[in-house]
Amino acid sequence: MLNGKRYFHQPVLLPEVLDSLAPKPGENFVDATLGAGGYSRAILSKISEAGKVVSIDLDEAAIENARTGKKDKNWIIHHGNFKEIDKIVSKHNLKKVDGIVADIGFSSFQLDQSGRGLSFKKQEPLDMRFNAHGGKEDAKFILNNRDEKQLAKIFRDYGEEKFALRIARKVIKKRQEGLEIKYTNDLYQIIVDSLPKPVKHKADGSARRIFQALRIEVNHELENLKEFLPKAFGLLASGGRLAVVSFHSLEDRIVKQYFAKLIKGCVCPPEFPICRCGRNPQGKLLNKKPITASDAESKLNPRSKSAKLRAIIKL
Repeated sequence: MLNGKRYFHQPVLLPEVLDSLAPKPGENFVDATLGAGGYSRAILSKISEAGKVVSIDLDEAAIENARTGKKDKNWIIHHGNFKEIDKIVSKHNLKKVDGIVADIGFSSFQLDQSGRGLSFKKQEPLDMRFNAHGGKEDAKFILNNRDEKQLAKIFRDYGEEKFALRIARKVIKKRQEGLEIKYTNDLYQIIVDSLPKPVKHKADGSARRIFQALRIEVNHELENLKEFLPKAFGLLASGGRLAVVSFHSLEDRIVKQYFAKLIKGCVCPPEFPICRCGRNPQGKLLNKKPITASDAESKLNPRSKSAKLRAIIKL
């Protein structure tokens, strides 16, 4: 229990993640996005006391939840940003890393119970920071300080919202009228008012995309992912495995493109008779296409419908 609220999060694609990582007794793993600890506990059950799991999370609520009642001496819990995985692993003296998993999403607790304004279905302050003590630029700051062009770019690039410019203009108009955009319902009403009449009934879809865009901007999610991936792969021992679960196309595209670079060998022009670059593949995909949730899991956990698992083994 955290401030009277139960921290809950159902890990998606858990059997598939375990198959991809193939943990064995005595091996060491990093769970780069702890959440409620579903992946970490499952890995701990496979590696025996001879192995270790280092679990990382930026959300203090997740850290507090995991530390409460923790019994495994070989489970190291670290409050921090997964983009600093290299420094964290070094700090805890993990000499050999056999596998790393990252769930690039946000937990059910963060969405429904955190009080940070991540859901437009509840009236909450517009914060959206995963780390409550992070930088000053929360969602409220961005909405009340960025100009029309900057806001439209956030909504378009991170939310893939068709009416990004209209919504940005409405935000500026409300600010000019003296409204400080402080709560989720303030933003939701602006979104509704921005949409053309024929599509106002689809306001929830636009709201979901705008809230997603702001969350990504506030937490620098895509930049952090781009920084995390090469560090994580670099930490792996030969034969080590990296598994990444993503939930929307922006994240999945970054993972897909990075993995594609790792499996590529020679990059010489096709007219070269022999290879001159000397480049060899650094990794091998465990599955050519991303793994998605089964119908059974999707019914039990609707959040899993959009999940995609990509995994690679280091050569």
